[in-house]
Amino acid sequence: MSKLPGVVHAVDYEFMCSETGQKMIREAIKEHSLNRVVVASCSPKLHELTFRRVVKEAGLNPFLFEMANIREHCSWAHLHEPEKATEKALHIVKSAIERCKYLEEIGEKEEIVKPSALVIGGGIAGITAAVGLADFGFEVHLIEKTPWLGGKTAQLGKTFPTEDCGVCITPRPFEMDRKCLYKGRILSHPQIKTYTLSTLRTLTGYIGHFTARIEKMPRYVSEKLCIACGECEKVCPVEVPSEFDLGLSKRKAVYLPFVQAVPHVYALDMNHCTRCGECVKVCPTEAINLEEKASYADVEVGTIIVAVGFDEFEPTGLFGYGNYQNVITQLKLARMMDSSGPTLGSIVRPSDGHAPKRIVMLQCVGSRDKATHVYCSKICCTIALKHARSLKIMNPKTGITVCYKDIRPFGRDYEDYYTDCQDLGVNFIHGDAKEVIEDPTKSLKVNVDLATGGKKVIEADLLVLASALVPPKDIVQVSRTLNLSLSPDGFLMELHPKLAPIDTNIDGIYLCGACQGPKDIQESVTQALGAVARAVPPMAAGKIKIDLAKAIVDENLCIGCANCVAMCPYSAIEMEPSGIARVIEVACKGCGVCAAECPARAMQLRHFTDRQLFAAVEGVLGE
Repeated sequence: MSKLPGVVHAVDYEFMCSETGQKMIREAIKEHSLNRVVVASCSPKLHELTFRRVVKEAGLNPFLFEMANIREHCSWAHLHEPEKATEKALHIVKSAIERCKYLEEIGEKEEIVKPSALVIGGGIAGITAAVGLADFGFEVHLIEKTPWLGGKTAQLGKTFPTEDCGVCITPRPFEMDRKCLYKGRILSHPQIKTYTLSTLRTLTGYIGHFTARIEKMPRYVSEKLCIACGECEKVCPVEVPSEFDLGLSKRKAVYLPFVQAVPHVYALDMNHCTRCGECVKVCPTEAINLEEKASYADVEVGTIIVAVGFDEFEPTGLFGYGNYQNVITQLKLARMMDSSGPTLGSIVRPSDGHAPKRIVMLQCVGSRDKATHVYCSKICCTIALKHARSLKIMNPKTGITVCYKDIRPFGRDYEDYYTDCQDLGVNFIHGDAKEVIEDPTKSLKVNVDLATGGKKVIEADLLVLASALVPPKDIVQVSRTLNLSLSPDGFLMELHPKLAPIDTNIDGIYLCGACQGPKDIQESVTQALGAVARAVPPMAAGKIKIDLAKAIVDENLCIGCANCVAMCPYSAIEMEPSGIARVIEVACKGCGVCAAECPARAMQLRHFTDRQLFAAVEGVLGE
């Protein structure tokens, strides 16, 4: 390499990314008056920014650095062909050297960031993120698609590992009482504006300058006037299954799903309302308006946190679910176990209301299955163990059997649930359930193929399925509105699983909670606080610096066809009134699609110009 034209200095060192290696680069630049630097090592995704910083510290423009990937592109790909791999590595390095000769200095610019944020989703992760941002003094717009906050957490009687009810916080040091998880913190915080029954319809702009259009669907009950007296509910003639209680109870067309609902205001379900007007007549504050229409609000924010949560997989047709009344999911069991739930904490068979003497729990329903979802839902095992332990403590005579493929309690101290269940007499059967048959008494027989060989029939009065955690039904619409990527399992995808687990492909938009994949409450809260930590710095600084390694338009060549506008995946190009394309540099990600699509070659990509790319090709093909 040292003999190639233009190479002044060459050195071989195994750990160039280490502090010693970085020092070698800085010293070489000063000693040999270098004006270009090439490092042949691992992927630029890992350490390109590291080496750019090093050459900048030595006085060079950071874009006069080039990185040759001879690990992922060479040694790892040709692990068993070392001689050919070495030959290929030489060509890769030659390509980098030739390209490096045509690199140009690229500057930076500053963009103003609005000190306000949008949080999408009013579950535990969204609430935590909203309060965290507001506590830093930033204005927060929190939107939730349902009439009330809380998400799935509000449906849980107890949650692990603290065994609190879903909407409680245990006393902290120097505190004597429990408090509501979100009621006071959300409703009384001067920096938080909450939009329930609301969805994000459109989003334009970029980090620092997002404009969001929020559609607020009619509640038909004024949040300012309603005093939650319940008179409307008493006279409503309509009864339908309660979604909050998963069909275990009935609700009226005008209703409050649970006592601690936030906001503590009734809502009217117009899909079931007969418009009889009885609720309007009895309302003492005239809070009900049957003619209310949807409204819209445009808000400008600097950053966005997405926390749209998850859905429980509906296992219709699996193991008799949907056909046999006494086959339920773990979430429905959690509603039964809630002391303020539809059965006031009593476990009953939906078919006859009797207490079951034999309860069987089937794991991995809709998870780790090629026919449904191949991924593990992560928290199902701990949920089943928590419920099994609680049921045994409540009634030691109840026979409880857990049929599992693997037991995976993943969190700190979660293994205690498993050992406690063993000590309490819970039966564990390692096998794969194949079929469920109902007898005339509505009891069930579960046929299991044992992992050790053979078959076993388990009799049950109540069968509980550990259903998979799946992305929300509207996740595709959310991803399209925000221009975010989806992972193969359908959840929102982070920028990098190790190096940027909260960031997304759009600068200024961050993820937290189960919208990124199955998580428990503890992990969701942790990630929400991490999202706050990512969103706060640009808003606190009031500005961000961006490099200009972006697309650039040659106005003399642009023919105004707008192909680049249509093809840009980041909406980073707009047409000027003069008919010339303009790149919004802060939104541009430098992907190069516009340059490839431009029929007039008016679009070029700084740091990846045609001349630089041709040089790289010539370096690969050269002798």
